[in-house]
Amino acid sequence: MDSSNNRKAAIKKLRSLIISPKGEVEKFRAKIEDTFSSVFLPNNVECSRRDYGGVMCDMLIPEMYTSGKVMIYIHGGSFVGGSSASYRSFAATLANASNCRVLVPDFRLPPAYSFPSGIEDLQSVFRSFFIQEEIECSLKNKKSDLNLTVAADSSGASLAFGVLQGLPEKSFSRISTILLFSPWLDFSPDSYVFNRHAKDEVLNAEELRRAIEFYTYESNYSNPQISPLKMERDFISKFPPVYIQCGSRELFLEQTKAFEDMLERCGVECTLDVVDDMMFMFQLADEYLKESHLAVNRIGEYLSQKSESESERKERELILKRNNVMD
Repeated sequence: MDSSNNRKAAIKKLRSLIISPKGEVEKFRAKIEDTFSSVFLPNNVECSRRDYGGVMCDMLIPEMYTSGKVMIYIHGGSFVGGSSASYRSFAATLANASNCRVLVPDFRLPPAYSFPSGIEDLQSVFRSFFIQEEIECSLKNKKSDLNLTVAADSSGASLAFGVLQGLPEKSFSRISTILLFSPWLDFSPDSYVFNRHAKDEVLNAEELRRAIEFYTYESNYSNPQISPLKMERDFISKFPPVYIQCGSRELFLEQTKAFEDMLERCGVECTLDVVDDMMFMFQLADEYLKESHLAVNRIGEYLSQKSESESERKERELILKRNNVMD
């Protein structure tokens, strides 16, 4: 298959993530599951089902992982679709590349469960996760070595930041990295998405309008819990390092750059990885695009570097404490 056919096949696959203006929700959900679900996981990654706060989740465990490294992945799917099953293969790829366990929750979806139902489910997952972490450390009589990454893609980014805004400061401070793929960050009528006329091969403004209509009412679009670009700068300034990966040919690029600028003005470390000539969520079409593998590998390298830095910091603190030296 030549590169042009590879690209066409990739775009066709990725179109399954977007609900059409007249599409039926159940058919859309079934298409995502049919397109992205897989019986076999890559790289011998194991999957188990776990209950966190009454919400069922996938836990993806690679053959080799650092004990304290965990990623909580909040999936996209135009708000109304997607699941741990449809994201299982991609989450397994991330787990293997970054040598960490990946938790993928199955939160409630609109239109039956609109805003803030999904955020409430995810808050339950985070609360339960942190409680279990504390219990395990207490039973083992050891200090936590948790290195937590919160990851999300497309519409999942809105949910992720909605959750983060509601976390207690103690829990929020334990997040080491925020990882975003093609994030949808602004739903307000004046956003770049709805006023940009450039061609996007995977999605368009009308489809995005349909998705947000399922999630919440119009007067709520500028709510910071819906549109992360509207968050207060005082809150943003508390963020850990942020890594954002997207394609150069997607509608979300301009608002992503605006978010990068906001982070930097708030003194937050931000790495924006824009992959040339790539489309929305190209990472999910790795059987067609070599760029997908390279992009995920870069993320793995980034998270490994962050993990090593954190380990070095903790080792230094331990040495100082043992020698009664104040840092």
